Amino acid sequence: MSSYLAVGGVSAVLRSLLTNALTNGGPSDILNSPLGITATSPDLVPVGPDEQPRVNIFMYYASLNPALRNQGLPSRNAQGTQISNPPLALNLHYLVTAYGSTQFDPEILLAWAMKVLHDTPVVPRATIESALDDLKNGNQEGKLISGSMLANQIEHIRITPETLTTEEIYRLWTAFQTHYRPTTSYQVSVVVIQDTQTYASNLPVQTRSVMVLPMQSPVIDNLTPTPVTTGGTLTIQGRHFIGGNGDTLVSFDGAPGIAPATLQGNCLRVVLPASLQAGTRSLRVLRTVVYSTSAQPHAGFSSSPMPFQLAPAIAPATPKTVKQGHGLTVTLSPAVGSMQQATLYIGDHAIPIDQRPVTGPATSTTLDFPVPASFPTGTFPLRVEIDGAQSKLTLDSTIGSPTYGQLLPQLQVTP
Repeated sequence: MSSYLAVGGVSAVLRSLLTNALTNGGPSDILNSPLGITATSPDLVPVGPDEQPRVNIFMYYASLNPALRNQGLPSRNAQGTQISNPPLALNLHYLVTAYGSTQFDPEILLAWAMKVLHDTPVVPRATIESALDDLKNGNQEGKLISGSMLANQIEHIRITPETLTTEEIYRLWTAFQTHYRPTTSYQVSVVVIQDTQTYASNLPVQTRSVMVLPMQSPVIDNLTPTPVTTGGTLTIQGRHFIGGNGDTLVSFDGAPGIAPATLQGNCLRVVLPASLQAGTRSLRVLRTVVYSTSAQPHAGFSSSPMPFQLAPAIAPATPKTVKQGHGLTVTLSPAVGSMQQATLYIGDHAIPIDQRPVTGPATSTTLDFPVPASFPTGTFPLRVEIDGAQSKLTLDSTIGSPTYGQLLPQLQVTP
């Protein structure tokens, strides 16, 4: 692989290639000095009546090589630690321009330079090494480029003609802000730049294990009962609840799975965790997989989410009576989150309350509802709704009970 100095090394190799070609049938009578072949920006080339014959090469653009741009990626692991030195593969785009104040000089020089590059579609490694060795006795920049390791990279240096439209040529020379001269373009590829700094690579694979399982994810057909109260047991009916060599778990709202109370191939029962809040919840049936190389269970198959309603329950500790214009404190199970919507129903009358302040506790088992002073007196069934899930009313079927045949729980509103 090459260092970042290889980009300058390519320009030096192209210049050396043309310089050496002067003694092999080149226009040495026109270019009587190697200084007539340069690698600089067009705006730095002297032009005018005293313009000297010259062939100039200029790298005007560097692009990523599409075939190698993703080689060696990713270069860092999940912790951000470097695990490789990914290469930077570049295509270099050059303009070859001919100068001269004498008639026909630019045409002769440009055609000669194109013939030399045409005859060298792949630059030999010996040519690269010779060009870089010649720079060791030059200026400071040349000494740096001579250590670019361009000749040692695995990819060859290829010279390919490139076709620019008239519009592209016009824009380039307008950007140079100098007089236009006969020019052509080439792509030189591929320059592979790669760091040589040390890194900690991943450990090699010590053992390999292949396990084949049928593609049968759990399928949920039905949930009962719904709605269900906190601490209750949900019965899940479906298919493919047992399979493979792992465990079957139930996940509520994306939380880590818990083991069911009972498990069969098409039916399982699970006790709702106390941490679930009232409202519309969802669950999935998960099947883990244990590989022969590790006892740690891994994620395997999962059913689609199935929604259900977790209904709140009014605790017996809630007062049975309330006065008009006073507040009513209702004790609920499970605890209600501060961002959940809560509505109290006294008979057919709804009393909503706003969300609780964020500065207060995140959850609470009691909620305060204001009873308007104009609320009618009497005895009414009492319900509460949390995020769309309502508490249940039960019919008193105890013979001889004072509330026989009535819905419970009840609230009496007094003057």
